Amino acid sequence: MPDLNIRCRRARPDDAFALMRLYQESFPRMKQDALFLDLGRLRAEIEAHGRWWSVADSGEGLRALVALQLDDKNRLGRIRRMYAAAPEDSRRGLLSAALALLLDATGAAGAADVVYSTTRTLTLEQQEVTLERGFHVCGVFPNAVYADPKRLNGLSVWLAPEALARRRHSDFSLHPVVEPFFEIARRQCGMEKLGAAAVPALPAEREAPPPLEMIAASRFVAERYRQVKSRKNLSVNFFPFETPNILFTSPDGKVEVFVRLSQEMRFASILGEHLTASVDPVALYRDVAALLYANRVIYIEVINDAADVQGIECILRAGFVPCGYLPCLKQAGDKRRDYVVFARSYEYFTYPRLKVNSLYLDYLREYCKARATVR
Repeated sequence: MPDLNIRCRRARPDDAFALMRLYQESFPRMKQDALFLDLGRLRAEIEAHGRWWSVADSGEGLRALVALQLDDKNRLGRIRRMYAAAPEDSRRGLLSAALALLLDATGAAGAADVVYSTTRTLTLEQQEVTLERGFHVCGVFPNAVYADPKRLNGLSVWLAPEALARRRHSDFSLHPVVEPFFEIARRQCGMEKLGAAAVPALPAEREAPPPLEMIAASRFVAERYRQVKSRKNLSVNFFPFETPNILFTSPDGKVEVFVRLSQEMRFASILGEHLTASVDPVALYRDVAALLYANRVIYIEVINDAADVQGIECILRAGFVPCGYLPCLKQAGDKRRDYVVFARSYEYFTYPRLKVNSLYLDYLREYCKARATVR
C-alpha cells in the first residue's frame, strides 16, 4: 500500500541540494533541466519573486516537488515542474499532496485566479495528477514535441470559483470554428452558452508584407520586446510567461514580429507584433510561418482573445487551427477574458491506442475536424 504519511511545506533555498538529489533520482523522461545542475542558480530560483515551490516528505527526505510560477499582474499561475522520486504506487500521491499545498497557499494569499499546466514540461501522467486536484482539460497540442514525444500532449486549467462566477467576461459571441472547443470546456467548468458570431468579412486588401529578416540575438530581442510592450504598442499583447528570443523584422523596422523559438523541439510561439505600416495580417502570419518552417520548425502556436472574431478569422486564414480554449486567462480591469489556443503543424501525426482521459480525445477530434476546413 502507498505510504500516506506525507508532510508538505513550501520549499526553502537550503533545500536546494536535496532537490538536486531528488531530481537525479526521479529519472525524468524529458530533456535535462539545467537548473538542477547549478546549486547557486537553484537556490536563487527558489526564492525569486513569483516562484512558489512546494515539497513533499514521506519520512525518507524530500520525495516530490511541484514548482509554480506566478504572474502577479494577471493573477495567473503556471506549473513549471513536477518531480517525484518514489515507487509508482506512491508517486502520484506525493505529487498530489504537494500540488494541493500550492493551490491552498495561493488561494489563501489571493495570488492566483487561474493556474494552468501544459505537457511542454510535464509528462501526461503528471498532468493527470492536476485533474485529480480539480483542474479541467482545456486543450491538446497535436504533434507538439513536449515531455513525452510520442504521446498526446495536453493543457489543464484550475479556476478559482470567484473567477468564473463573477469576474469572467462573457458578453460576446464566438467564431463558429471555435465553438466546439468552447463547448468541451463549458461542460467541465459550468459556463453559460455563448451565441455564434457571423464569420466576418476582412478589411479591404492591405499591402503585402515587406520581406522579413530574422534576428537571432536573444538579449537584444528580449529588450526590444520589453520596450515595445511597455509602450503598449504590441498588436497582440499577451502571451503569459514567455519572452521572445528571435525577431522577424522588415529592413525599415516598420514590421516586427516577436517569436519564442525552441530549435531542439522544433517549436515556436508567436508572441506579438509591432506594426507601423498597414499590412495584410493573413499574409504576414503566413510569411512568418513559412520562415519558421524554413528554419526547421514543424509546430507553431499562437493565442488570441476569444471575443476577437475578426482576429480569429485572420489567424484561421493564415492556416492555424484551434486546439484549446482557456477561460479567464487574462486580467482586464476587474474582468477576466477567455483565450483560444491555435496551432499550425507541418507534419501529419499518428498515435498508438491512447489510454487517456477521454476529454483529450474530444479536443483532438475537434482539432482534426477544424483542420480539414482550414486552408
